[in-house]
Formats: sequence, C-alpha cells, structure tokens
Amino acid sequence: MIKLVRNLGFIFLGFSIAVQLQAASAVALGVQSNGKLHWSYWKDPKLTEAGARSRALEEERLARSRNQRIVASTSKLGFGTIIMFLAADNRLDYAVALAAPTWESAVNEAKRKAKSAGGRAFKVVAGWNDGIRTNKPIIMQKL
Repeated sequence: MIKLVRNLGFIFLGFSIAVQLQAASAVALGVQSNGKLHWSYWKDPKLTEAGARSRALEEERLARSRNQRIVASTSKLGFGTIIMFLAADNRLDYAVALAAPTWESAVNEAKRKAKSAGGRAFKVVAGWNDGIRTNKPIIMQKL
C-alpha cells in the first residue's frame, strides 16, 4: 500500500511538472482596410494550442483585419519568429517558424520558407522564446 501511494505521488509530481512546461504559440494573418497584410501572434504557457489559436485570431479581430486565418501553431516549446519578406511580385509576405531549439534555427527555418516562396529580401519582425529560459537575449535584427 505504501509503495502504491509513493508511486502515485511520483505520477502526480510528474504530471504537475508536465503541466508547467506546456506552452502554446499561434500566428494569425489578416488583411487591413488599406490592403496590407497584418500579423499577430500569441504565446502562453498556460493555454492549449487551441486557446493560443483562438487568442491570435482575436488579436486580428481587434486590429480590424479581414480574412483572418491561422498560418502556424504549435503546442511545443521553443523559439518562434515571424519574418517579413519581399516576394517575387514585389509584395510583402510573411514566413513563420515555431518551436525551434535555438533562435538561429528559428530564423533560418523562416528564411528557408521565405526563399522557397520566392522571397528576395528579409526582415525579422517578431521573435520569442516560450520554452525554457536561457541567458542569451533575443536580438532583433534586419536581414
């Protein structure tokens, strides 16, 4: 009986740690009244992925964007970034990377997505880390 109680204690401890490590990120995109694209993102360690998606769409609604849609979401921990890029038709578009293990890999993944869509010039417009904190700051830079 004591062994069973001890095992249940470890299970509950493991469950509470897993809940604390949960994080969700979502990126939404919409069109403003002037025809330009508008993005928003939401990250929250207490929300599920569906909750983060809902909140990102709500941010787009608050910005009065039309045609809101989720372009990326995850329930995994890690670095996220949104990159604005100049497409082949000279219009601005966005590429997203979520749940990357490092800041550099998040930027590189978003750049790869932008290049495969015909991107020519890039700029990081947002970045975050919803995973375990590191001592290394996120540096926003023009690419």
